[in-house]
Amino acid sequence: MIRRLKSVRRIAREISDAADGALDSYREGRVEEEPQLTDRILEAIEGRIRSRQLIAYGDLAREMPDPDRPLSLTKPGTAKRARGGIVWKARTLRTGRGVAAEEKRHGADLMGILDLALPDYSATKGFLAQAKKAEPGQRFSKRDWNRLRSQCEKMLSRTPASFVWVYSKSRGIRIFSVNSVLGLESRRIFDLYSRGVSSFFENHIECFIGDRRLDSTNIETLDALDRLPVERILKLSAKLSE
Repeated sequence: MIRRLKSVRRIAREISDAADGALDSYREGRVEEEPQLTDRILEAIEGRIRSRQLIAYGDLAREMPDPDRPLSLTKPGTAKRARGGIVWKARTLRTGRGVAAEEKRHGADLMGILDLALPDYSATKGFLAQAKKAEPGQRFSKRDWNRLRSQCEKMLSRTPASFVWVYSKSRGIRIFSVNSVLGLESRRIFDLYSRGVSSFFENHIECFIGDRRLDSTNIETLDALDRLPVERILKLSAKLSE
């Protein structure tokens, strides 16, 4: 993406604040199940973007000279897609049996799609994620870890833009790469490097994170990726010297 550093960071912080606020329902014991918590977090992010109108042209079309000045936002309903801006949509994948078992089929339980349209740059791209609850020092059971690894393998077979979102009462929402999860033996996911929501979405908006093939929240988009063959393989190796 064309550099809009101050604006991107401010938008990422807004998203992070919304997600962390939704996590309070878990910290306070009002929501315990991962699917319901994921729904709340995604709704909070979408709601914050919608209510604050972060699709406002002014924030991304130019840098703001004063980093402490509030976001320059349009009134709800007045920002037109044709003028450009940012739109983010999410989908939670359904559980169940048969054709309704979207999560089982693809390994993910959420999909996020970013749509950027600026005067000098445009892109649509997305990512997949599987959400889990965990705390620092906690070890997943072998059964749960093997299930998570299987989900990561499925996501990775669809797109390299695949992640594990961990909900922690002590650390908040932390985001891990599926590649690092697949290489971990300790089953303590906090042994790995992670990103917070603000850092993740900053990279997402800046286009370091995201797959352009994921351009819609329709499940048919993922089903189509499942049928695509792998055309290119790049192998890199790193070993400790003896």
